[in-house]
Amino acid sequence: MAGITHLIEFQEPALRGLVDATVEERVPSLADRFMPDDQVFSTTFAYDIIQRSNHIAAMIGYGAEPPVIDRDAVASRMGELAKMGLKYIATEEELLALNQARSGAEQSAMIDRLTVRGVDLVNALLRRVDVAKMEAITQGQFTYNKNGVKINVDFGIPDAHKVALTAGNDWTTADHDVIGDLLEWVQTYEATNGQQPDAILMSREVQALLLKNSVIVTEAVGMSDSGRTRVSTDELNSVLGGYGLPPVQVVPNRSITVKDIYTGEDEVIEFMPVNRIVMVSEGVGNFVYGPTVENNYQPGIDLRAYDKFEPIESVLRVAAAGFPVVEAPGLLFHADVYTP
Repeated sequence: MAGITHLIEFQEPALRGLVDATVEERVPSLADRFMPDDQVFSTTFAYDIIQRSNHIAAMIGYGAEPPVIDRDAVASRMGELAKMGLKYIATEEELLALNQARSGAEQSAMIDRLTVRGVDLVNALLRRVDVAKMEAITQGQFTYNKNGVKINVDFGIPDAHKVALTAGNDWTTADHDVIGDLLEWVQTYEATNGQQPDAILMSREVQALLLKNSVIVTEAVGMSDSGRTRVSTDELNSVLGGYGLPPVQVVPNRSITVKDIYTGEDEVIEFMPVNRIVMVSEGVGNFVYGPTVENNYQPGIDLRAYDKFEPIESVLRVAAAGFPVVEAPGLLFHADVYTP
């Protein structure tokens, strides 16, 4: 059958190169910084959550043996790699147009059109990976429930690292001591990890509350300019930096609108709560890709083409197996600063 697999552009080496080029050209996301990609070679894997302790060397006499530090406490957790995939079907009409092209240029245009579909499939899978990373970072869990596939994993953020302010004592109160809250939470973070968080993530809505908070305004402009009711982003960062607080990074898009492939309707996937700030550091975890049969039993993304006779169609199909892994849940701190 003259579908698309006889064309060199849709054979394994070319499609492998297309996947690699798409991944390399992709602009790294915020999630990639804190949860980079990794690989495992088993569909069932164990990972360790290490509760590290800070130590300081003891003073000892000459000839005396130094004391031995305690081993890090290790708790093993199990996870199972989840399979991801999507496909595009080239219809009989598209195949006729491809194989009855009146010129080489016309055929090349049709090939390019299908190649773009392949890139779209790879990007759709990368989009799913990015959402999974952000859910792990901003929610401390990974959930999926669609078409009979149910996944629900809680990564175990320490209870002391989960705060929810109550109404009347939250950041919607104009004179609430937001700096005091942040200093307290960073102190808790440091007590757990021996380091400050690398960044404080927040939504635009939470940042807007900080920009008009009277404590921040007074710190930024002083008592002499009592008419000011709002500060700029630079002034906010200057005030927080003056207290030694980590930099604030706004998450501009807390959700993504996609088409539900099962219903055809638009679906909004919210991966970061609007009222939450997240303290996070690099090293919190990874997104691990595992082996698949399609990818020659190797970890990674597979894009392939195949032809069918009943019905007559050619298929572009992308697949991968992977899962977000939070190896150090103590490197996450969540604070819900108001009730939405």
